[in-house]
Amino acid sequence: MQSAHAARPASTLFNRMSEALRGAPNPYARKDVLKAQGATKFIGRGSAASSTNRYREAAGDLANCGHYEAGDVVFVSAEGARRGRVAVDTTELLLAVQAGAVFVTDTRFDRNRAYNVGEREVAAVLEAHGYGDRGTGRWTPCGAT
Repeated sequence: MQSAHAARPASTLFNRMSEALRGAPNPYARKDVLKAQGATKFIGRGSAASSTNRYREAAGDLANCGHYEAGDVVFVSAEGARRGRVAVDTTELLLAVQAGAVFVTDTRFDRNRAYNVGEREVAAVLEAHGYGDRGTGRWTPCGAT
């Protein structure tokens, strides 16, 4: 018997993000839409002017939903170094970690840009809970195949 999760098309989040970001002035929007490809859920919160907040709005009911499964691929966005910055939602991240979800974040190159303090915070939480990404931005529990 298939779960409701298995029946959900994997491209739903990608389609929502693609539509919401069409013509976006953010030079990193394309990179972020690609992170949503294949994702089933979204974790992120940001100030009103942030891309992260725009992504959360686009994700709708797939954003910060509080319920994750091992089969979920979670696109994570974290606000960078700006005035009024909203910190990473570690509670939501840990719910997905406990479920054994896979995470998609910025690559090591992108998260190490000076602005991306939030992406580095996400990486630190994931690393502290036994996840690794080998710099690719795709985080799996260490030892997982």
